[in-house]
Amino acid sequence: MKMNLILLVSLLCYICLPASASDDPGGTGNIAGRITTSDGQPASAVTVEVEGFRKIAISNDKGAFLIKNVPSGPRRVRISLVGYETVIREVTVEEGRTTDVAIQLQISQTQLKEVTVMDRRNRLTDKKSDQVARMELENLNNPQSYSVATKELLLEKNVQDYQTAVRSIPGIALSTENYQGTSEVMMRGFSALPYIRNGIYFINLVAGDPQNIERLEAIKGPAGTLYGSQGVAYGGLINKVTKKPFQRRAGEVGLSIGSYSFSRLTADLNTPLNEDHTALLRVNAAAGWQGSFQDNGYARSYMLAPSLSLQVNERFEILVDAELNSVNRPALTSYPVYSAAAAGYKRYDEVPLDYFKTYGTNRADYPPSLTNNFFVQLNHKLGGTWKLSANIAYADFHYNGGTIGLTLGAPDSLMRDIYDFYWDYNSIEIQPNVTGEFNIGNVRNRVLAGVDYQHIKTLATGYWIGPVDTINYTTDFRIFPVKPVRASQAYSDAYYEADFRQRTYAAYVSDVISFTDRLNVLLSLRYDHYDDGGYHYRNATEKPVGPDAGAFAPKLGITYQVLKDKMTVFANYMQGIRYIAPDMAGNTFKPERASQMEGGVKIDLANGKLSSTISYYNIEVQDKVRPSPANPNISVQDGTQKSAGVDVDIMASPVDGLQIVAGYGYNDSKFTKDAAGKEGKRPFATPEHTGNLWVSYTLHQGLGIGAGAVHSDEYFATDDNDLIMPGFTVFNANLFYNKPKYRLAISVDNIGNERYFNFYGTPQMPRRVVGSVSFKF
Repeated sequence: MKMNLILLVSLLCYICLPASASDDPGGTGNIAGRITTSDGQPASAVTVEVEGFRKIAISNDKGAFLIKNVPSGPRRVRISLVGYETVIREVTVEEGRTTDVAIQLQISQTQLKEVTVMDRRNRLTDKKSDQVARMELENLNNPQSYSVATKELLLEKNVQDYQTAVRSIPGIALSTENYQGTSEVMMRGFSALPYIRNGIYFINLVAGDPQNIERLEAIKGPAGTLYGSQGVAYGGLINKVTKKPFQRRAGEVGLSIGSYSFSRLTADLNTPLNEDHTALLRVNAAAGWQGSFQDNGYARSYMLAPSLSLQVNERFEILVDAELNSVNRPALTSYPVYSAAAAGYKRYDEVPLDYFKTYGTNRADYPPSLTNNFFVQLNHKLGGTWKLSANIAYADFHYNGGTIGLTLGAPDSLMRDIYDFYWDYNSIEIQPNVTGEFNIGNVRNRVLAGVDYQHIKTLATGYWIGPVDTINYTTDFRIFPVKPVRASQAYSDAYYEADFRQRTYAAYVSDVISFTDRLNVLLSLRYDHYDDGGYHYRNATEKPVGPDAGAFAPKLGITYQVLKDKMTVFANYMQGIRYIAPDMAGNTFKPERASQMEGGVKIDLANGKLSSTISYYNIEVQDKVRPSPANPNISVQDGTQKSAGVDVDIMASPVDGLQIVAGYGYNDSKFTKDAAGKEGKRPFATPEHTGNLWVSYTLHQGLGIGAGAVHSDEYFATDDNDLIMPGFTVFNANLFYNKPKYRLAISVDNIGNERYFNFYGTPQMPRRVVGSVSFKF
């Protein structure tokens, strides 16, 4: 029945295509030209691209270029130096003819190099994305609110880890690892995990190294229509766009060394594999070591990410990439947030734990956690503007770790336990999409239709011993006695062992209707069918029970350009549905449903020198499931949560060399209905005000300086609102010197040596200095 649904939708997508899309490929012509500088000298090694068709040429020593077999019609040609936008020229390609283009860059050869550096910095504000809407849709015409952090911004800030990278996105302040090592970020009052990569769902509990990030996109609101029930986080999601091959030979290697035994090696190598540049290879790699500012703790990490692009013919393209991560570290500490309130503390910073002690041990080490992500994209031009794109994603994840739990008891008493867990995840997702456009009279329609199949298999094993011992935490700093009490060594049989399988079948359609060149309406609908096999426990006699149901998720949006190509007002209504797996006690739940209404304004002025989005949102989640305070392995479904607020992001370059990236968020969250007595209370980790800021200035000679801050108000550490987590303002700065062949940088994180905590009570890094050098070729 479910596979029949996918086949039926695929057939309908094919039938609905215009005859010209499948039967008449249309004629082609050529584009040729010569590029010179203002003094008449030929400009070599300039990239010329026909937008939307992946037709690229590199100018030769005489400044000449030729692009063959370009589909006829009006086309946009992008002329850039070493990949950075400089000129866009509109041309008309006639069938069987060669269209000549002459470009004269209005600068001398020496100045040309300087502008290349400036163009690179201007890309800090680039919001162009094919993945937010799964089609080519300009930011001003997209009713979805989203913010970005480009690789240029991460480079300028000398970012060395994923958490800092995420906090570079305008408006994102709370990003952390939880007590099991999973990367987590708070958006619009809800938690989001790093499950979206290149617009598709991946099981990936460890974020990995930022070396392979092309850009991070914070897509705000419950975007269930495009990303499905398993990818939904009600406040939004982070889409990690990875680096792809390009058409010239280039490379960069780097070394970073810093405080607390930090060191990191990186490499980025790109090369064409044949003379006509139809086969391209890019490889990114990183290796890192991080000690700890505390008495225990370390992390070793390795990452390898090859990416291969094959242009089989004029119509068919294959992209294959992989990302392999290995992370090794000892057991993490689960700090006593819940027991602190029970012990009578009102604020977490009043708990007299030593900021520089883990109360654990480095001897509780585990095999490396391994993440293997493989991604294949097949792009086929059907004719005209119609394209078929098939995405195939496979993830294989082996998580090995442990938690040393701390519980406050009598005055100065700290009880310790240990929990070892070993999880194996496998997931595969297949997602074909058809995109294209057609006109009904003068009304333009840009259409996306697709189906989605996902299968996830999990094997989870856990061991627990507690209490192991009780110490006086003000005087006794003995390391955790791991050898006699390591949980996985103490049990011959598993404390629990369970496997879990789930399948999701979906179909969706989206239409952007342009009534005029200013007015656009977006209509989207998705149907998800979720088949959950439930947790099957070892030696269990009862058959596991899980949800087997389907539901629709609509999305409506409207944009109107008040000032053509400069200012848009927008509004949207969207839903996200999430099916909740049974908990470890076998409890089953109704699907959660989130609904958002949002309105705001988008601004893009002075050719990208000022880009901003300001929005107001209101999200309501019904039938909310949350961990039981008494037992985190058991969940309860007892409430409705509302979250409303304002998001502001600003990216500006008011004068040459000056860059400003800023974000602010106001959030009002509360439980409006709750059977556990939490009605009217605020969910944990939802501060009222958050923000971040980065300001940099670069001279034409490549010397630059940047400074910024990340701020969060105080917030509640638990849903019971009985413990306050202190707010923080962390200042950072970076001095860099960028030349065509090398780059030098020195950064200082947490300049004020602020003592602050993540929302699970873990002490965060004090002041850290990192120096970096990279060589480009």
